[in-house]
Amino acid sequence: MRLRYAAVTAAGLLALVVFLVARPLIDTPDWLNWLGPLSLAAIVAFSLIPPLQWLAQRVGLLDEPDERKQHTGATPLVGGIAIYIGFLATVLIYGYYSDSSAVRAVMIALVPLVVVGVLDDRKSLPATIKLLAQLAAVAIVITGGIRLTFMRQVWWGDLLEILITAVWLIGLANAFNFLDGIDGLSTCLTIVAAAAFGLVAVQTNQPFFLLLVAALGGACLGFLPYNFRRAPAAVFLGDAGATLLGFSLASIAIVGEWGGPGAATLDVVVPLLILGVPIFDTTFITVTRIVDGRIRTFREWLEYTGRDHIHHRLLNLGLNRYDTVGFLCVISVVLALGAITLKYADGILAILSLLQGVIILTIVGRFMLFVEKRATVGMRSTDGSTE
Repeated sequence: MRLRYAAVTAAGLLALVVFLVARPLIDTPDWLNWLGPLSLAAIVAFSLIPPLQWLAQRVGLLDEPDERKQHTGATPLVGGIAIYIGFLATVLIYGYYSDSSAVRAVMIALVPLVVVGVLDDRKSLPATIKLLAQLAAVAIVITGGIRLTFMRQVWWGDLLEILITAVWLIGLANAFNFLDGIDGLSTCLTIVAAAAFGLVAVQTNQPFFLLLVAALGGACLGFLPYNFRRAPAAVFLGDAGATLLGFSLASIAIVGEWGGPGAATLDVVVPLLILGVPIFDTTFITVTRIVDGRIRTFREWLEYTGRDHIHHRLLNLGLNRYDTVGFLCVISVVLALGAITLKYADGILAILSLLQGVIILTIVGRFMLFVEKRATVGMRSTDGSTE
């Protein structure tokens, strides 16, 4: 096993050297420029996993099985570290870090998320500590000029924009963390979202963002073979990785002009559609938990770890993990296609497209609740009990 891991790392390092040497010698067509950042990030992340696995075994950065988890055996929680380093290395080598203050702000903001995420994976931290790290990340990106801008330029307008930006960033960071309960789900949804943002970036003539999301998607592709496979996962994302993915996509969604100059409605609708699945899951569980009385405070919302997320419900309906990930990715693709087709849409058409996405997700949620209720009634009838 160790020999195989060493061979994988050596092969990855060789591929990295070949890539760096060949990169200035190859004249890539403009429409293939995204392939370079994607490949580099994938190579770096893929090559780093084996040594990080070894390190995780030494320091105890492992996910131990318990009654709430389905995996067997201690699994290293280093996927997020590999993805971040792959993403960061690509940003540095391709010059994005020096060329864009927004990218610098995002990459620096990810540091407290990764560090606190790793500490939380190593030994569970209080929800308040994790929230403070997320607030620090929000403060860094806002200081770097990344924030929603739609209000009048007065003090209360600025304050409201900052608050909504914080809710958006923290909400999506936690949404992807909530979805990280089944192998490959958060990572595959990130790849779908990155591809969708990339296509919209092409439509709106933003090549920089195409290359940026290609780097993020490539890092995820480098991690995926270790996590989403027929055999048990060799590595998990961990809290560090899941929050990193959500926060990165949320930040990219704010910075980009997804409807082109002057299309403020599309700037809102396009990200909401592309990130519709994690937004829906978080909204769905929040509403059901409040209605059922399971959570009453924001702290309880952060700390609650029930098995009532959309992927848990699909597994309970009889789908296996491949079907579950595939089903949610297909829904994400459908919503993303709606966003991609909005290039020439006006505000009304954009709102109608968003409404269509909400209806689709609401049908899915209602269907799952209906089936669960029928199953519960059936079990009570079998036991001879009455409602």
